[in-house]
Amino acid sequence: MRSFTGIAVARMAPGDDEMHSRLSTYLHPLAGRPLVWHTLTALRSLDPPSGRLWLAAGMEMNADLLGEVMADFAVFSAAAAGDSLAAPPLSGPVLLVDAAAPAAAPILRLLIEEPEGTAVPAPDGRVAAALVRGEDAREILESGGGMDDLAARVALRFLDPHPAVTIVSDRRTLAFASRQIRDRTVERLMAGGVTFLLPETVLVDVDVRVGRDTIIYPGVVIEGSTTVGEETVIGPACRIIDSWIGSGVELKGWNFISRSSVRNRAILEPYVRRGFD
Repeated sequence: MRSFTGIAVARMAPGDDEMHSRLSTYLHPLAGRPLVWHTLTALRSLDPPSGRLWLAAGMEMNADLLGEVMADFAVFSAAAAGDSLAAPPLSGPVLLVDAAAPAAAPILRLLIEEPEGTAVPAPDGRVAAALVRGEDAREILESGGGMDDLAARVALRFLDPHPAVTIVSDRRTLAFASRQIRDRTVERLMAGGVTFLLPETVLVDVDVRVGRDTIIYPGVVIEGSTTVGEETVIGPACRIIDSWIGSGVELKGWNFISRSSVRNRAILEPYVRRGFD
């Protein structure tokens, strides 16, 4: 089992992409978390684990927005490249991933088994992730470069483009990444015993918890840190935000529940609202 360093590269500033937003690409919300949170979580979850984790940021990242995942990451900023204390001590293999690739987990698991100098492109040809030598990664990072600079300066062996990997740079790719994360979240819940009658029509945030034998109808949106109990029925077109829904509950449909609780075995008629907008 070899040791490696994992680095998420976040070099785009607002205006460097096609999002037409004042908000950084990496901080756009995706399934209830900032986009970069998903990339960092993918790096953190690798098995074997990384010996050290870094976020190479071209701008200040608000650790409070990124939550508990940042406890495992140190931040390396291009602005501090002249400071030897700020530069990561890179040696051995380094796994670099574009921080705007929130669904990159499958290629990261693939790359840690490959020799150094191997990269995986996204379908649009951009480098999504690469396993390189420590000195090559350090040179790119200290110059303030990103994944495209890596491809220009380092001889890479490219694997086939991975169809599941999207580098978010506009609203279209953001929507595609949202579907990828939604599908993985729904699949995880279904593996735990939850029934989705039409899973492609729902939106479920990554922090949502749902008990077994619960049935979720089409058009349902469940957001934030919501918990739904066992053997509950969530009827069509319900929206639930940061709430606790008990076991044996029936929401008959078109219900809006925000920052509220619904007791066990309660029945809510259609269009009943709970909580505040």
